[in-house]
Amino acid sequence: MHQMELNEFLNSGMLELYLINTLHPEEVSLVESMRKLYPEVHAELAKLESFLEEDAIRNAVSPHTRMDEKMALMFNNLEAEQNMQLSATPLISALSNADAWLELVTPLLPENYSGERFEKLLRHENGVMQVLVISATDVEEEVHESLDESFLILKGTCICHIGEHFINMGPGDFMQIPLNLPHTVTITSESITAILQHIS
Repeated sequence: MHQMELNEFLNSGMLELYLINTLHPEEVSLVESMRKLYPEVHAELAKLESFLEEDAIRNAVSPHTRMDEKMALMFNNLEAEQNMQLSATPLISALSNADAWLELVTPLLPENYSGERFEKLLRHENGVMQVLVISATDVEEEVHESLDESFLILKGTCICHIGEHFINMGPGDFMQIPLNLPHTVTITSESITAILQHIS
């Protein structure tokens, strides 16, 4: 290959595309062959690789501190769910294990549920309230402006209507209620058993 052709190859953009894995297999083979044959190609690839690494480090976006805290809290809660106790219940989340929660609260469930709304306070501290709820009646429309409400379904089914959306829910499903949106819950089974959580 003439020097002029080699320069054209080096400036074609193919090496950059090779490093970010966007070339077709035959183009990858060509670059790898050229890398072995020509020290200039090998050197240019090393230089580009170094530049891309430095650029990635220089422009890396650090996770927001609040996000770090939320992630740490989430992992702590998942760990706490492995050895849950009624005296120290973790926060519920989309990753919560409904079976583990049901096993935990089963001793608290009424033997003969009458159809009346049943509530058992599980936790009320540091702005966190958790309640075990059994209900056969729908939840009328509510809107929360600052209260962070969520729930985890343990038994039964319902339809959660939030704003314009209808979400069918059953055992294991978690719902985080958005602020400032009207919401209702329509029970579609005989009753529903859930963990209700408020964070203020």
